[in-house]
Amino acid sequence: MSSKPTSVPKDPQATVPPITARIAHVMANLGIAGLPRNYELLFEALSGNAGVAREIAALGKAPEQAALDSIALRHSLPSHNVLAAGQAAGEAVRVLSEVAETTESSRRQRAAAMQELEEIAARMGKDPVLGISDFASDTVRLLSILRDILGADRSAATRIEDLHAHLDGLRSGLAVSREALTHDPVTGLANHAALLGRLKVFFQTEAADGTSALLLFRVEQLREFAETHPAGAAEKTLKRLAAIFRRSVKKDDFVARTGPDLFCLLLSDVSREIAVTIARRIAGSVAEKPFPFMNRELPAGFLTLTAGISMSDSANSPMMFYDQADQALAYAAETDIALRIYSAEVADRAGRGYRNSAA
Repeated sequence: MSSKPTSVPKDPQATVPPITARIAHVMANLGIAGLPRNYELLFEALSGNAGVAREIAALGKAPEQAALDSIALRHSLPSHNVLAAGQAAGEAVRVLSEVAETTESSRRQRAAAMQELEEIAARMGKDPVLGISDFASDTVRLLSILRDILGADRSAATRIEDLHAHLDGLRSGLAVSREALTHDPVTGLANHAALLGRLKVFFQTEAADGTSALLLFRVEQLREFAETHPAGAAEKTLKRLAAIFRRSVKKDDFVARTGPDLFCLLLSDVSREIAVTIARRIAGSVAEKPFPFMNRELPAGFLTLTAGISMSDSANSPMMFYDQADQALAYAAETDIALRIYSAEVADRAGRGYRNSAA
């Protein structure tokens, strides 16, 4: 778990600047607007999502913003799904307005026809002979009105069916957006937002049922590898890592990818000793496996894990639970020790760091 990483297989095109500089360079070179959601899209392309990278490249120079947004929506990037949800809500309002207009138009036609019939009935009541004579002359017009009403009814029914189907589509799209907002698009694991939501539910319903552990893992070398190699190089590696984390926990445990090189586990009903054992077992699995890299492999031992662990019995809120694991992870990295569990020593170190930064 603390073994030093071996050297990465060098690629002739691997000497490239950090990812922030690469994003700025690509955006300037392609003529892409410097919008926050475009930064997220380019980050996704340059940090492991080969599908996004290919689709952006296919657009060529000066791509339309709508085309870029379409790529991001197809790949369910969080910021773009917020945009999609807003667009869908606006479209739903438009659709409902159409339904209301169609209904109101049909109501007005019926009211006009009823008024015509009431006027004819009134004339016949006053003078049956003259009324019948007038009725004969009104027959063509009444038949035309009735045909218009029946036609409008059929048209309205068809349009309402179409609008209903469209609303169903919007509902499905919003459901997909909600799903995408809580899942990492590369690995399919829960993302940071989903983790925070799960921790909130945990403290509301499960925290008193037994001790649980939160394990944060940083995959050492992964960020540097993704930033210094072609787009898509890290995608298969991330998926293989996700599979290792999934296989290492019980069915009801929670697994998330919370950053480019960060994974997280929420383990229910475990002791400190079991949590540490699981963390070491996962670290061993990662260190002993080669990982796919283009048409080659990252050698076993190139990727290693640093872990921070917190226990639910020392936290009284979701953010405290997460912060304690994060502090333990930071201390482990600072002291070059592969695993730390939250303790008074970790808390004291975090307090010193805060005081020094505030000074």
